[in-house]
Amino acid sequence: MDIKDLKALYKFIKDTDITEIELDDFDGKGKVKLKRGQGAQPVAVQALQRAATPPAAPREEKPVVEAVSVKPDNIKIVTSPMVGTFYRAASPEAQAFVEIGSVVKSGAPLCIIEAMKLMNEVEAELGGKIVSILVENGQPVEYGEPLFHIET
Repeated sequence: MDIKDLKALYKFIKDTDITEIELDDFDGKGKVKLKRGQGAQPVAVQALQRAATPPAAPREEKPVVEAVSVKPDNIKIVTSPMVGTFYRAASPEAQAFVEIGSVVKSGAPLCIIEAMKLMNEVEAELGGKIVSILVENGQPVEYGEPLFHIET
C-alpha cells in the first residue's frame, strides 16, 4: 500500500464515525477493514491491488455515498473522558452500574474507565433512560468515543 492509497483512505473516513482501521498488506495485496463507532460490525472490507506501474491516465474517483442515521434530539451521547479500559462494574463479581432500560439521575455512576492503574468513575451528566451501551466490558476506549445513549 502506498501513500496515495493511504491519503485516499484518510479522505474517505475523515468525516465518518469510523473508529478502527485494520490494514493487511500480506501477499502484495492490501486489505482494509473498517469499523464504525458504537460497537458496530465491520462496515467495509475491500482489497486494494497495487499497481505495478502508474496508470497512463489519472483515474476518476467516484464519490462515496453513505447512509446517515438520524439521531432524535432527546438522545444524548455519553463519551469517554479519557483513553483507557471500559468496565461496566466496580469488580468482576459486582453487578453492572447500568443496563439497557435503566433510569439514571444526573451524577449517577455509569461505568469505570481504568487508565494507568487508576479507576475513574464516569457519571451521568444528565438524567434519563439508558437506551444503548456501545462498548463491551473490558474493551479499550479512546478519548471522545461514544459509550452510552441516554434518552432524556
